[in-house]
Amino acid sequence: MRFSRRGGSGTWSRARKAAARDAATGLATRQGLLEAGAQLRLRAGDRMLAAIVVDVGPHATAGALGDFAPSIAAMLPLGAIAGIIEPTRLACLTTFDRYAVDAPEQLARRIADALAGYPQADARSATIGLASTDDPQAQPAEALVEAAATAAAAARAEGVRSLRFTKEMAARARARAVIARSLPDAISNGAIVPYFEPIIDLETNELLGLEVLARWEHPTHGVIAPAHFIDIALERNLIADLTLSVMRQALTAARDWDPRLILAVNFSVTQLRDPWLAQKVIRLLSELGFPPARLEIELTEGVLMDPQGVVSPTVESLKAQGVRIALDDFGTGVSSLTHLRALPFDRIKIDHTIVTEVCEDPARAAIADAVIRLGESLNLPVTAEGVESRRIADRLRAMGCAVGQGYLFGQPMSLMQTRRMLAEQRLIPNMVTSQRLAG
Repeated sequence: MRFSRRGGSGTWSRARKAAARDAATGLATRQGLLEAGAQLRLRAGDRMLAAIVVDVGPHATAGALGDFAPSIAAMLPLGAIAGIIEPTRLACLTTFDRYAVDAPEQLARRIADALAGYPQADARSATIGLASTDDPQAQPAEALVEAAATAAAAARAEGVRSLRFTKEMAARARARAVIARSLPDAISNGAIVPYFEPIIDLETNELLGLEVLARWEHPTHGVIAPAHFIDIALERNLIADLTLSVMRQALTAARDWDPRLILAVNFSVTQLRDPWLAQKVIRLLSELGFPPARLEIELTEGVLMDPQGVVSPTVESLKAQGVRIALDDFGTGVSSLTHLRALPFDRIKIDHTIVTEVCEDPARAAIADAVIRLGESLNLPVTAEGVESRRIADRLRAMGCAVGQGYLFGQPMSLMQTRRMLAEQRLIPNMVTSQRLAG
């Protein structure tokens, strides 16, 4: 938008002030914060300058910052400034006495404690990043704010409430930016491919199916694990395209496998909010001629707490077409039995963090046993994830768990490795027939 100076200096000044204020919160915009930050930096003298960024995350509800941003701003020391630098990020700039080296951390803790008391989930799950300099003249306010934002993002990735910026974070942020730039092309070019983890009958060691996992086969960096790109895909709204691309490759490959083998694919809560998801999945199954009963979609416990009520119709539509539905990572959330019965699940999967410690930790063993008993009472089969030793497998089998997956039964395999394993077990009928004819 261009402003004319013809209305006089008063009109220009008012327009500029309006542009520097966020309409929803009354706080500074990014532009206004950085302009005020430049002045604060010049006035800092021998005091240190600090930036604190509160990040409510990429999936926060619209206007989430407006619920508590003014209250956070009111907590700041005299002379500090606050602004909305992105729709999901609030930044604060303030100076401190250079001898009060822990003052920025104390302020960050007070903000964290205040956010923990808000009823809004977005506030309680917000992360905080902190960056400071003892030489304000050497570092622009914008660089300090960006460093704090990097620390807030790192805190979210590490599952902690707050972090102070370090040089190592900057290096990781640069690497993350490279991945983010390359990710859309990797998805469209099919560079992110399916790997397969066996799902085994704990009693007979029979292969029952395979879970589909995503791996990025990068031309220079080799195979990249999903931990390095799934969160980025979620943030950039690329997760639906990524999942459907990997799912298409997996279903195409599995069409000639033994028809008793199930393919399990994990879907995020974000994807389930797409009202057209069920149609997309059914269309893909129809196009490939893949039986819906051979597909099992895994959902995490977060779907049980869906406030928009969008998940249930999507799940019910998939279920009506014959697709199986599993509740993944069970035992780590706060779901009630009422929530569990609200959706038509076919299977419960015990989270790997419980299973790996089932022989060492009595509390985790009790949780595993309770989930297995719950499955029995609801007539829902239970699968244990994270079976890493024969001892764990034996303990689970003694508890009554019939199905498991984990490194005991093999690492996730590429398509070529999976086909070789299936051929050895005579689970690719067409290949077995061809071998007989050739013989």
